[in-house]
Amino acid sequence: MTKVAVPVLHVCDKFGVRGSSIHGVSRLFSWWFPRYDRARFSPSLVGLKQKEPATDWLGEQGIPVHHLGRGRFDPRILGDLVALVRARGARILHVHGYAAADFGRLAARATGARLVLHEHFADPRMPGYQALADRLLSPYTHGAIAVSGSTREFLVQKRFVPPERVRLIWNGAPLEVFAPVRPERALALRRSLGLPDDALVFGTIGRLSTQKGHVFLLEAAARVLKSHRKARLLVVGDGDLAAELRERARSLGIDGQTLFAGHRTDVPELLGVLDVFCIASLYEGTPLALFEAMAAGKAIVSTAVDGCREVLRDGETGLLVPPKDAAALAGALERVIDGATLRTALGTRAREASRQYDVQACVESMQAFYDELLTEA
Repeated sequence: MTKVAVPVLHVCDKFGVRGSSIHGVSRLFSWWFPRYDRARFSPSLVGLKQKEPATDWLGEQGIPVHHLGRGRFDPRILGDLVALVRARGARILHVHGYAAADFGRLAARATGARLVLHEHFADPRMPGYQALADRLLSPYTHGAIAVSGSTREFLVQKRFVPPERVRLIWNGAPLEVFAPVRPERALALRRSLGLPDDALVFGTIGRLSTQKGHVFLLEAAARVLKSHRKARLLVVGDGDLAAELRERARSLGIDGQTLFAGHRTDVPELLGVLDVFCIASLYEGTPLALFEAMAAGKAIVSTAVDGCREVLRDGETGLLVPPKDAAALAGALERVIDGATLRTALGTRAREASRQYDVQACVESMQAFYDELLTEA
């Protein structure tokens, strides 16, 4: 008798962030779905709200999104999800976001599906009502996935998930995609961006939002670029702070040494342009950019927040500094910029460490977790 693959329905609040073309969870879907073992599991994806820019992008990756077209608190979401679970025969409901978790747990209770709550970061701004919802719905959380130790603590302490139901499954990146690019390709892209051949380029890739700490990166860069006239800062990404950050660079007097490249899809090649990768975030789960930069063999300077401080070993696979501390960030950047030997060593060790963060391992761990939950049913 042929075994039928188990339908898995991923439910997501949203696929982008205001002002940004795409965010990390959407990118994870694009990596996860092709790597599922289709003989065991058949994944599909539903969004609670209206179609978003990332919807078309996911469709281009071969991942169609079914949108419910509802508002965040629309009670009709529950009926929509129950009908969809039954129509698709879903046995696993894998939810991302607060509304998806709340309505998803009720839908799981109504249909008998197993509920997996996936938490992507420890949210310092979690709304007060969510704690009440999590406490009431805790019995219907069959399993939860945390992307870091700090996220696991958040699930247990703030979202009332029993610790024995939480599985730590690291994010990762497709290592083959983000392997170091050939020098000639990196040089050609550098020239196309107008960056001098001999410039030492440091920078970051990610959405331009408060969470990512770009304002502190710019303040740190002002110190670095003042004493390193040939260095350049490259900022890749879009978001609601784009205009404000450009103005901040101008007011700091570094706009002539700073390139805002906007949203780009050629991230592996852009990593080849960078000599030093910087994460200035105020809080994180485990940012995908971290794993991409590690796979690309980049020297990394990061704030010591959440998953970043758990993944990176300070002084070995990266340099860690306190968040919101532009002076400390500048000091670490100058150490790496001035030290060619340190840059090479950090990048080499980061690439070696990245082997344990292949996104395929993430998918395999999720599938094993599904198997456990289905066995318990």
